[in-house]
Amino acid sequence: MFFEKIRQLTLLLERQELEAPNGIVSVQLYSELFAAYLYQNDLSNARYLWKRIPPSVKTGHSELEQMYKVFQCQWNNDTAGFYKAINYDWSKHVSELMFELKEKMQQETVNLIGRAYSSIFENVLAEMTNQTPDMIDELCKNLNWEIVEGPRPRLILPKHPPVDKPLVVTAEDQLQKLTDFVSFLEN
Repeated sequence: MFFEKIRQLTLLLERQELEAPNGIVSVQLYSELFAAYLYQNDLSNARYLWKRIPPSVKTGHSELEQMYKVFQCQWNNDTAGFYKAINYDWSKHVSELMFELKEKMQQETVNLIGRAYSSIFENVLAEMTNQTPDMIDELCKNLNWEIVEGPRPRLILPKHPPVDKPLVVTAEDQLQKLTDFVSFLEN
């Protein structure tokens, strides 16, 4: 639902940029569009938007420069740098979007860790997800991940999420469906 809302916002902002006199819009529109691209992980469009923004607008606006740092971290898959860059006092017109981006990134990282790791040290998980030890304990409890107690850093054993088994369809079933479809078209 939120993603669709952002997609609609992006289309509206892009139209406003195209229809702007002289092709130059307000800093607010640039920052909202840049944030929307970042949220959608549309890094190519974010990159081209950055190139379109006039240099005088870029250098005079620290929020846009900070968004560019977030973009660079996403582009380079630098999760630790991403969390440092996104922890910024965003203006009210992009703060919700940047907060949602951070939450989305944390959730995607946790899902990836669950699928890719059989064990991970607590400090590495904390750095990758920007969470405190208390938050890590809650996360592990909610996901039913095992924490091996011992000297710090503790070892965490993620449980792989269940994989949906592909539906097995026999060749005879496929042939029957195709026959039924052709019969339907002929009649």
